[in-house]
Amino acid sequence: MKLTIGEKIALLRKEKSITQTELAEYLSLAPQAISRWEVGNGAPEITLLPRIAAFFGVSIDELFGVTSLEHAEDLVCKYSVLRDDRSFQEAMECLNSQLQTIDAARGNGGSADAELEADRDRLEAEKLHMWIQQGREAFRRAYAIADSFVEKTAEKPDHPWYLRMRLQRNQLSIPMGKSRKALAACRKDFAENPNETTLHLYLSLLDDLDRYEDILAIQETDSQVREIILPPSQKNLNIWWLLIHAAAGTGRTDFVEKHMPKILEAGTEQDEYDFLMILLDLYRRKNQQEELSAIKKRLYALLPGQPMNRYFMEKAKTTIEQS
Repeated sequence: MKLTIGEKIALLRKEKSITQTELAEYLSLAPQAISRWEVGNGAPEITLLPRIAAFFGVSIDELFGVTSLEHAEDLVCKYSVLRDDRSFQEAMECLNSQLQTIDAARGNGGSADAELEADRDRLEAEKLHMWIQQGREAFRRAYAIADSFVEKTAEKPDHPWYLRMRLQRNQLSIPMGKSRKALAACRKDFAENPNETTLHLYLSLLDDLDRYEDILAIQETDSQVREIILPPSQKNLNIWWLLIHAAAGTGRTDFVEKHMPKILEAGTEQDEYDFLMILLDLYRRKNQQEELSAIKKRLYALLPGQPMNRYFMEKAKTTIEQS
């Protein structure tokens, strides 16, 4: 049961061997005032609280009987309401500090360790809640930025951010639970105005949702799609990337082998590198070692000419080697 502030003052006073008269003298009050607080007949004026806390060498939270664990939980609740960066940092610093304190105190065994472990579990649960809340808030902020760009460029299809921000907004719709609405809008936009951009947005969202069979089915059944993608050209290679990625995801080597020669003819060496990187996992899963070996050999030859810094170059080499 949580102590009243009067009971807490009595406890602190006795722990430090301080009399009611000494505390009253420090506060310029009559000893009877201290006595009334301690038996529950009243409480200190709010202006006295900082002085009382300073006298006993405790925080005001401790004076009110708030434990360190409860203080951390209060900061988590504060962030859940305010959702601002300062509150997030304040709460996470408190949680991490409490976890470090518990880890340092554990190791003596017995019931004390069991209690510390229980407190640690509570703090970890609060930390998990914080990261989830922070993730949601980050997605909300990012979506708002992308949505603003989409609105601003509605009548400017030549704007350099026109396609990119629409792709970003579609990607963000997934963790925000808006993907069904976004997909319906993409499908409608393509049906009403079929072109490279609306098709790219439609297929990209399907790709983000791992709906590879749907991507290939659209290509096979929709004549408007075929008009846009055939023949492969530099203009429609971004759409072909999505189709080849879908084929790789579904194990459709027949689709890949049918279309890749024309695709590679239409692209640059950088395009070739991007397409072949998709196929590494496909042929590895299919255990087609001859084809896999040929792709890896070609990728090694293309790698020096790719516009990458040293870090990404090493990552690419590792990916090729481990395929």
